[in-house]
Amino acid sequence: MKNCLKLLSAGVVFFAGQDLLIAQQRKDTVKTKEIEEVVMVGFGQKKSVKEVTGAVSTMKADKIEKVPVASVDKMMMGRVSGVQTGSASGQPGGATNVRVRGITSVNGGVSPIYIVDGVRISSGDLTALNTTANILANLNSDDIESLTVLKDAVSTSLYGADSGAGVILITTKSGKSGKPRFSFHKNFGINKIAFKLPGTLNKEQWLDLASQIVTNTYSNDFPTKEDAYKAITDPNIDVLRKAAYMGYNTDWNKELSRNSAVQEDLNFSASGGTDKFKYYSSFNYFTQESVYKASDFKRLTASTKLEYKATERLNITSDFNFSNGVINTVANGGAFSNPLIAQYFNLPIDPVRNPDGSWYLGIDNQLPSGNFNAAALQDMNYNRANTTRIFANLGVNYKIIPNLSYRFVFAPEYIVIEEDQYLSPLHGDGYSYKGQLSANTRRFFNFNIQNILEYNFKVGTNHNFVARLIQEAYKTNGRNINAVGSVVALQRFQTLDNFIKPNSVGGTKSVTSRAGYAAQINYNYKQIFNLDASYRRDALSNFMPGKKAGNFYSVGASVDVAEIFLKDSNTFSAIKLRSSYGKLGNTITSTPYATYSFGLNYNDNAGAVYAGVYNPDLKWETVKPFNIGLDVGLLKDRIKVTAEYFNKKTEDLVFSVPLSNSHGLGSYDRNIGHLVNKGMEFSVDATILKAKSNDDLGLSFDANLSTLDNKITSLYGGKDIINGLSIMREGEIVGSFFMRKWAGVDPANGDPLWYINGVDGATTNDWNQAKRAVQGSPFAKIFGGAGLNVSYKGFSLNARLTYSFGAKVFDNWAFYTLSDGAYTLYYPGYASQLDYWTPQNPNATNPKPYDGGVNANQASTRFLYKADYLRLSNVRLGYTFRGDFIKGAPINSFTVYIMGNNIWTKAFDNNLAFDPESAISALTNLNLPVLKSYVIGFTLDF
Repeated sequence: MKNCLKLLSAGVVFFAGQDLLIAQQRKDTVKTKEIEEVVMVGFGQKKSVKEVTGAVSTMKADKIEKVPVASVDKMMMGRVSGVQTGSASGQPGGATNVRVRGITSVNGGVSPIYIVDGVRISSGDLTALNTTANILANLNSDDIESLTVLKDAVSTSLYGADSGAGVILITTKSGKSGKPRFSFHKNFGINKIAFKLPGTLNKEQWLDLASQIVTNTYSNDFPTKEDAYKAITDPNIDVLRKAAYMGYNTDWNKELSRNSAVQEDLNFSASGGTDKFKYYSSFNYFTQESVYKASDFKRLTASTKLEYKATERLNITSDFNFSNGVINTVANGGAFSNPLIAQYFNLPIDPVRNPDGSWYLGIDNQLPSGNFNAAALQDMNYNRANTTRIFANLGVNYKIIPNLSYRFVFAPEYIVIEEDQYLSPLHGDGYSYKGQLSANTRRFFNFNIQNILEYNFKVGTNHNFVARLIQEAYKTNGRNINAVGSVVALQRFQTLDNFIKPNSVGGTKSVTSRAGYAAQINYNYKQIFNLDASYRRDALSNFMPGKKAGNFYSVGASVDVAEIFLKDSNTFSAIKLRSSYGKLGNTITSTPYATYSFGLNYNDNAGAVYAGVYNPDLKWETVKPFNIGLDVGLLKDRIKVTAEYFNKKTEDLVFSVPLSNSHGLGSYDRNIGHLVNKGMEFSVDATILKAKSNDDLGLSFDANLSTLDNKITSLYGGKDIINGLSIMREGEIVGSFFMRKWAGVDPANGDPLWYINGVDGATTNDWNQAKRAVQGSPFAKIFGGAGLNVSYKGFSLNARLTYSFGAKVFDNWAFYTLSDGAYTLYYPGYASQLDYWTPQNPNATNPKPYDGGVNANQASTRFLYKADYLRLSNVRLGYTFRGDFIKGAPINSFTVYIMGNNIWTKAFDNNLAFDPESAISALTNLNLPVLKSYVIGFTLDF
């Protein structure tokens, strides 16, 4: 058997006893995988989980493929401890907010950086005209092998100057030695709204409310509600001048929405190879529609990944990725073409179509409400971005001597975004321009170069060292060209040369460079005691001489107590204590240079305006994270428990400092503030029943819970910074809500009430007499998720619940939609206005309505809602047929499944008007709603 094991390790199975060897090989392979489970930790380095000293969380491919969304960043919701994700908009392919252990900055970078197979890629919204977009939506999630979140200093410090907000590593699939493997995946789904929107008023409901408003306000002329109703609807009186339209009863939600919003995902991949050459290639097509017309996303990707072992010393890798994404967005916020605003601002008596079925475009470009026909504009206008991304990752590995290797990486990324915003001359905003086209082209050429020298050595038998020297250069080169033309000649030709009047033309160019040098050493003793240390120096072109460079470092250690004191225990397989500390950087958007705007002219002579202050001391923000963690493995790691405490301090926060009026500018930016994020993270992963074969019952469970406490610890002069409805104050959470506190409705007379001191006690019906106070924040204090996985005889059931508690969200448009008569005669608003005060309804939610209002719709906690929620974010039921189910067919497996995404949401505030996920943006802006999906699909492996 010893000979067999030797031959097995050499991969040889060509003599008698082959069956025994193959069986032994399978057994040993499984055993090795359990012992040597690895995670990615930066710059392509893999480490055994036993050697990890930092805070690292990983999602594997089987978790990623179960989430039917456009971009990979949306997939982390509730699955990774310490990570909050959310979307202000449900636009397919739209932006996602991701925070790793809180908000690291106020005016600087708050989003993590993304690394694919060791190199940096672009992230975020790169468009100029679109309402929202996300370059990460151009990645094919089916190509992803794992997603790893680096959260503490020792895990992220090698990325230096902009790693303070966290690092997300994406590892893509590679080919493996053996026969060719093919996989075909197809699914189709229907999209609905995940969280019920506020109801709208039909004609009779609006007339009832309008009649009450008129009689309340003009009781001398219309003493009863019936008198007011007649005055509104009778053409001979027509007090609102809308009686001619009383024959209409338009359901604007129905007119603006799709009958069926669909999504589709199709993926084909091929992989295989030999000891010398391995390959992986894929093709993907993805499309998703919003429930509202004129909003969708389509993506086409193709990738090829090759690995060639040229010699025993030389290994060459290449990864090529092409993608094209097309996103159509609709307006948000106060634009009358916004379908969300239309269903609450357009009157139910506003016509949508003429008797012949053509669009009703109103009189002088206006409906009776004074708004636009948003349904017509969905058909006539468009706002489209076409994004092409080409990415390559070319690497050369050379083994200089047995323990010394060198790796060179060159990774260019080329992105072109072509945007067109067309406004029809027939109606809406384009009417006064006789048609308008805004065209914008953005081009980015980025490249990443790395030189890595790695030396592995031992001292004695059990002291293992890995030393690495890293040089990295990263450069971004961006260019933007834009033009606007009006007065369209022929509507069928929507290109700039078909617009007679040039309105504007412009362009910008930007180049930023970064150079970094780093050193890292890892030490472990029998994988029991581990020590990591790193140092990096970055120089960034954005800053002034003397401020360009920064030094960043980290140190981390771990010890497995179980290996020392409980080595023979059948209960504890690991009790690992670990801790880390370091100094990281955080990028800023401010510039230290004196800037000028040359957009002015006088008699065709160039003019310039002073636009930015010379600020040579400006530098990046500094983040100092401390982490301590405990990893416990029970029953041979069938149960894994992790607990962490983190304290992440940000120093040198960039804030605006006021300037004297004589300076010409109101303020300039300085590094003057401090904040801290601290909290706890808990996770458990338990294999309750381990299936030994496909016919056995398998049951596993995982859960994570995170807490977050965010505080501003220092501001310029200790002074508050008030910005609209939020405040920055020492000792308070970043961006805390600062407003008056609503005390309800006076049951005696229907007046609105507010607390005078902004907290409790005495009340007033005069909004101006009430004081503002801190009323909570948009940051969740507790968040996480839980998952259950069951398998039996080919069946599989997976379910995941996500939750968030402690955040609040403000309805930014309630000023109009819950106006208590201030705007209701023209903008009907929410159906919840029907619960208004009358002598017969003294305990109503809303005050007595008056035309013009009584300030009840002014900002207060009346429109500030708790965003606490539970969400069944994913459920998947599948059945897998094994290869022998079709005799003679070359099929390894065939899986069919049905799946639901965001199918149930429990909000704990019954008055919450919009999806609680929008709390991550603090304010609602009448954006497209988050989607829930019902999907059916199959995967064929052969």
